[in-house]
Amino acid sequence: MRGTRASCRRIAAALPVALLLAGCGIQRTGVVEAGGPATIEMPRDRRAAMLLFFRSPDGGLSPVSRPKFQGSAADLAQNEVPPRFAEKAIMALLAGPKGADETAAGLSTSLPRATGGESVGVKPVSETEALARVPVALDELDDTALRQLICTIAYAVDDDGRALVRMTGTYDSAASGRCDLDVKDGTEREAVGTRPPTTTG
Repeated sequence: MRGTRASCRRIAAALPVALLLAGCGIQRTGVVEAGGPATIEMPRDRRAAMLLFFRSPDGGLSPVSRPKFQGSAADLAQNEVPPRFAEKAIMALLAGPKGADETAAGLSTSLPRATGGESVGVKPVSETEALARVPVALDELDDTALRQLICTIAYAVDDDGRALVRMTGTYDSAASGRCDLDVKDGTEREAVGTRPPTTTG
């Protein structure tokens, strides 16, 4: 197992930033160890990239970096960044993995695929909390799918991915939570997605 993890770490170091630890995954418990915590390289300019979280072959989550928008270096230098990046990240996540690198890494998704025309919205209400409207029935999603959404939204509104994400979905479904992955040092946090309790009667 240690040899496999070390191999994943060496492979991740050699990959371009467009694919971050793809195929190696982040385990649900503990720290990914290979002589120390695994390091996931971040884009040099976070304004130009968004992180999407897909399901890795081992069942964990793997973050993938994609361009936020097609703009010039001058636009970035002047902070002329188009709005609605979080909404774009959600729709890109729902569209699933794409490209030869992501396919070769065996990435998949536990989320239903977007069909177009769905209503998506994200509203940061503070530096530590964001409200999101997503076009899926949240009460029908498994834990992996919830984590994909929560982590993608959290890192879209907060560079550290620590924002509390409160989501509403179709059919009055709801879920909330904080991302349980620390992309910068490869560790897991405690918080995961939660659903409101159901009532009967």
